[in-house]
Amino acid sequence: MGRATIHACHVHSKGDDFTEAVEIGPRVWWVGTLIPDDEFQCHVYLIEQGDQSVIIDPGSALIADEIVRKVDSIVGVDHVRWLVCSHSDPDILGAIPALVKRGLHPEASIVTHWRDEALMRHSGIDLPYWRIEEHDWLLALDDRTLRFVFTPYAHFAGSFCTFDEKSATLFSSDLFGGFTDGNSLFATSVDYFEAMRAFHEHYMPSREIVSHALARIRELPIRTIAPQHGHLIPQDLIEPIISKLDQLECGIYLLARDDPGLRFLLTSSRIVRQVMDVVVGETDFAVVGTRICELARSVLGAETVDFWAIAGAATLRFGESDGFTGQAENPPPDVVDALAGRVTTAGPNVVLPLVSHSTEAIGGVAVLIFGSAPHLDNPTLAVLDQIGGLVEAGLEREVLRRLAEFDRVALYEQSTHDPLTGLYNRVYLDDAARRLGAIDDRRDAPGLAVLMVDIDHFKRVNDSYGHPVGDLVLSRVARAIHHGIRPDDLAIRFGGEEFLVILSGVDLAGSQMIGERIRSAVALDGADGPPVTISVGLALRHAGESFDVMVKRADEALYQAKTDGRDRLQVA
Repeated sequence: MGRATIHACHVHSKGDDFTEAVEIGPRVWWVGTLIPDDEFQCHVYLIEQGDQSVIIDPGSALIADEIVRKVDSIVGVDHVRWLVCSHSDPDILGAIPALVKRGLHPEASIVTHWRDEALMRHSGIDLPYWRIEEHDWLLALDDRTLRFVFTPYAHFAGSFCTFDEKSATLFSSDLFGGFTDGNSLFATSVDYFEAMRAFHEHYMPSREIVSHALARIRELPIRTIAPQHGHLIPQDLIEPIISKLDQLECGIYLLARDDPGLRFLLTSSRIVRQVMDVVVGETDFAVVGTRICELARSVLGAETVDFWAIAGAATLRFGESDGFTGQAENPPPDVVDALAGRVTTAGPNVVLPLVSHSTEAIGGVAVLIFGSAPHLDNPTLAVLDQIGGLVEAGLEREVLRRLAEFDRVALYEQSTHDPLTGLYNRVYLDDAARRLGAIDDRRDAPGLAVLMVDIDHFKRVNDSYGHPVGDLVLSRVARAIHHGIRPDDLAIRFGGEEFLVILSGVDLAGSQMIGERIRSAVALDGADGPPVTISVGLALRHAGESFDVMVKRADEALYQAKTDGRDRLQVA
């Protein structure tokens, strides 16, 4: 009899000979056949138990003769009492007629779940059924117990795995299967996951279903995973591969309305996965936009992609030309239509409305810009729809961040500005004084000055005309100050009818010129309310002088200007 005892932990090269049965664990045998150049290898396993021996997933009709020969070489087909069938596909049932013809144990039974039995009966196989759910999911054998683990919908409604407690081998059915070349039996590195990836992406219905099955499997003390397809997985690779598999997006046939073929679906799944990874992993939409643009160029031949989003009262454009940073712009007509739910397909651009998962409303638009009108079939458009849903999540996150920033800026503006005059208030003054003083200290000579401005006889205005008119006068003076200073200067309502102006990079002559310009403008402007004048105190900063001391000197100069008759500028 030809047999080989090979422990699953051994590394096998491409040249290994698996023409005979291989012992992968104590009295556990691989009795399948590796078919060269066939991606869909079908493995069959035998648990040697005398006249109670077990075949796990009997196998394909294509290799039935080899299965019979190898089982005969170990225990004899007539000693096979149990045929464990984890689902009802022909790659499991196909070899059973050959086994029956050779002569199974007189009481041979198919071990399966009731949901699988319902279909298996239609194969015409004349064997009784032993339902796992009716026997507490356990099958006791001579020197071990088989534990059945229910993994529904992976890939079949009644699918299950079989765990041999003696050898700690998990016979995993389609789970952990892969497309392989038929030249090796064992996985030698975690790179085997790439062979599993395509298999699971199109074979398993969803990530949730796979994760549910993996949670059950992780409860078991497994030393070897023996799938029905692909490579056997030794203990040191089990957890790394399970971790990768637990994150895999499956159900790729959901990507398209039509059936464009497996290659298209696998490529699409890879692209969707890449988009998901970048949207989930990156909080900066500039990175997201750049990556999406690269994919659109390489896969679809687009020149670039623009994204539009509604952010409050503004419409933001995220484009490659500005690094996808988002600028407020008026959208073109096709974007306006898409935001309103009216989508047109004419022209060289493809416009995709981005629908919010939370509100189910259109929150943005992706515009794929082509050099000429592209031809995109329905499967491709379906994939773009799915990608659009992912991108919308990233865009929505960015819009929320922008709105929060708008609110923060608005709140800051509100807290640092005087509501009547629109000038800065004393809250802002504290920060500005420190900052400007530090800048001035780095100059070769001081270049900072302050103007302390006070409206002359302002109490008389309020007493004679009332406070509403007084407010108009305050606004008029603030307007004159604002127009009289330079862009880098700061105007602050200091309190009541007093204003403070901070001048940067000036000398005495320049400060006096600005002060006089403001004073003259107030004296000449009598359009809003009664005529008023202002008095101004000017102080230039001394080297190392604190801001408070400089303001105090300007205030003393202001007092002197009022003492000397008002409507004048006095230098400290």
